[in-house]
Amino acid sequence: MTSPALGIAGVFLAVLLLASLPADAAKPRKAPKEAISDEARVLELEAEIARRSMEYRQRLRRKQIGGTVTESRFEQYLAVFRRKIACSASQHYPKAARGKTYGELIVTVSILADGSFEKARIERSSGHKILDNGALNIARQAAPFPPFPPGISFDTDALDITRTWTFTYTEEAEDADDPCV
Repeated sequence: MTSPALGIAGVFLAVLLLASLPADAAKPRKAPKEAISDEARVLELEAEIARRSMEYRQRLRRKQIGGTVTESRFEQYLAVFRRKIACSASQHYPKAARGKTYGELIVTVSILADGSFEKARIERSSGHKILDNGALNIARQAAPFPPFPPGISFDTDALDITRTWTFTYTEEAEDADDPCV
């Protein structure tokens, strides 16, 4: 059996030993992570490349055009688009805004190669919620659009058409030729 004096001396000695060790030596050490083999890492990278490649192939080939086109292959399609939108606007202009609310906004309409409506979004608001929502509705109601001709569809799956839309009221507008003809 040990005497109390030896027990105190042992504790004192243990404290001195601990104090003389570096601060991080008293902390429990973490087990080292197992190193990933080069072969496993190569397999991970190949899988990641395959996944990204598939995502890229599935992504739509998208073209952006505005009110003035820089490529002649889009001119005729843009003219048809404008007529469809004008026809839809004459039929679907918000009734609550007629004769009361006017404004200008920028809208992007996205059309898929088969002519179907993908989406429409307001790029710059008119400041009137009724006109902004009306423009989105006019774009939806104008669909379907014609399928893309071969000159466009060979490298384009979706077309984003950004235009300024101006909503005004004039006497001539009511007497103008019907854009739906």
